[in-house]
Amino acid sequence: MIVVEQGGAYQVLLVVLLTAAAADAQSFHPGKCPRPSVQEDFDVMKYLGTWYEIEKLPAVFERGKCNQATYSMLADGTVKVRNAELMSNGKRNTIEGVARVKNSSQPAILGVSFFKGLPDGPYWVLSTDYQSYSLVYSCTDHFLFHVDFAWILARTRVLTEDVISRLRDKLASAGVNVNRLTVSDQSGCERTKGKRNDRPIIGVLAQEVSSPKPNQTAYIAASYVKSLESAGARVVPVMINQTLEEYKKLFNSINGILYPGGSVSITSSGYQRAAKIFYELAIEANKKGDYFPVWGTCLGYEQLTVLTSGKDLLSHTNTSGVPLPLNFINGAKDSRIFKGFPDELIEDLASEPLTANFHMWSLSLSTHNTNEELNSFYKVLSTNTDGTTEFVSTVEAYDYPIYGTQWHPEKNAFEWRKPYIPHSPAAVKTTFYMAEFFVSEARKNFHRFGSEEEERKALIYNYNPVYAAPNSFFEQIYYF
Repeated sequence: MIVVEQGGAYQVLLVVLLTAAAADAQSFHPGKCPRPSVQEDFDVMKYLGTWYEIEKLPAVFERGKCNQATYSMLADGTVKVRNAELMSNGKRNTIEGVARVKNSSQPAILGVSFFKGLPDGPYWVLSTDYQSYSLVYSCTDHFLFHVDFAWILARTRVLTEDVISRLRDKLASAGVNVNRLTVSDQSGCERTKGKRNDRPIIGVLAQEVSSPKPNQTAYIAASYVKSLESAGARVVPVMINQTLEEYKKLFNSINGILYPGGSVSITSSGYQRAAKIFYELAIEANKKGDYFPVWGTCLGYEQLTVLTSGKDLLSHTNTSGVPLPLNFINGAKDSRIFKGFPDELIEDLASEPLTANFHMWSLSLSTHNTNEELNSFYKVLSTNTDGTTEFVSTVEAYDYPIYGTQWHPEKNAFEWRKPYIPHSPAAVKTTFYMAEFFVSEARKNFHRFGSEEEERKALIYNYNPVYAAPNSFFEQIYYF
């Protein structure tokens, strides 16, 4: 059991999985609810994240397929519950609620509410290993009969037959009629499953030049372009100060967008305005099942924190020009970003200073954890410290393909001006594994330009990078 001290008292952290029991269900059974044993020493933090429905007892409130639930901790110690299903018309139906522990001595016995004024629905976690499977039961007594539900859940959309059989046996031993369990429909859940875009094009956002010259009012460091190209993508520069319609048209032509590092304002600049438009378009598209990834590096990640929270919550840190190892947390090795990394590289990242930091502002971990918008939207995968402040260094969104690093993955392989940029074999591998991950996310998107001619005109090949001035942080720069 995990507790946190708040206001001089201990408050149990809690979690819940899918939709709570509904009284209008079609399954009625004589007698009172069974009382199966629940998971001992239930650990809420290990349980956060996404679970997929494998089998279930019939539930009239589930009308679609591809059911899944995502759980994230809220600032007040409760847990945000976000359920999603794919409807027959191809649209994604979602609902959000809040979960609470019913009895602090049994943290696996939970209650969830999706509508104010209605009582919590029961939700019991019977068994889980946190990494692969979970068995959940819900039951409500009604005078001479009871209504029950059950779900077999998994971290992926498949679960081995031996595990399913074992979980069925546990339900049966509790007196539940497992013959009513049905296999959840998984067809078409991953719209890009089995398909990949072999010609991904990623937009890289430009930003204002601090001392503009004719034909040099905005720029993109070439290292961002090179890192994406090294993983098999092409790049389109996303110019600042374009119209909303121009941005919408470009959004529907590219397969992802990267917000690079820099030094412009994240509250009032052409960079900020364009980032906000693409962020909102990406959120809207992903809600509709149109997979569109967003990445923010350094300033780009800081921009994401403002876009998500609506506030500038950054604090000053002494991190301008220092390589650091990553402090992995929250099961980062199993995250979308890092799960494809070799174990040896993960170990190197955790023990060696392989990440280049070039920032004076950071989001402290305490600020992240106490801001409801950020804490419920992003899962923190790693932190770092300047010796005084522990700050967030790597994140991925729970519900969307949105990612951020306070450090610079692209510099290790392509920037040589500063002695504190690491260039060891492990450091260079980090550049390529991070690039490959984001490009693989972009391959899941199938936006395209209206014509080959339109595509050719948009690509960054129409511009020539220049060798940067001696005092620059970059080797090469694209100017616009």
